[in-house]
Formats: sequence, structure tokens, C-alpha cells
Amino acid sequence: MIEPYDGLEQYDKVEGYDMESVAAVFAGTAFGLFGAALLLWTGARAMRRAPVLHGVSPVASTALTTLFGVVFLVLGVWCFTLV
Repeated sequence: MIEPYDGLEQYDKVEGYDMESVAAVFAGTAFGLFGAALLLWTGARAMRRAPVLHGVSPVASTALTTLFGVVFLVLGVWCFTLV
């Protein structure tokens, strides 16, 4: 009798980790690093009273980049909770 072949079982895990958790760690790291770098850069520009974005209101550009930095940082933390 011929047994059914399910060759995908060996690809479900990579060195003991689920494939979804590997992707979540990668995405969490990328989002977290980008969010932290954006917040650090925005803070450094704001402390020097340098424009964050040329041609835009300093208050609006600082607030918007701070918002996006926090969003990316929270998104990175959320990805790490999926592991």
C-alpha cells in the first residue's frame, strides 16, 4: 500500500522555532529599531531647535515624527508579543 506523502512537515520548524515566530522577531526588530531611531533623531533635532522637516511648521513636523516614532515602536513591541 502506498502511504500519502506530506513533505511539508519538515519545513514547519526551522531549528526548533516556528516560522511565524521567526518572522515576528524580524519584523519586531525592524519596527522597534526604526521607531527608536526616529524618536532619537527627532529629539536631537528638537533640542538643537533645528527643523525636523524643511518647509513645514516646526511644531507640526516634530509632533508628526514623534507620533510615527511611537507608533513604530509600539508596533515592534506588539510583534514581539506574537512570538
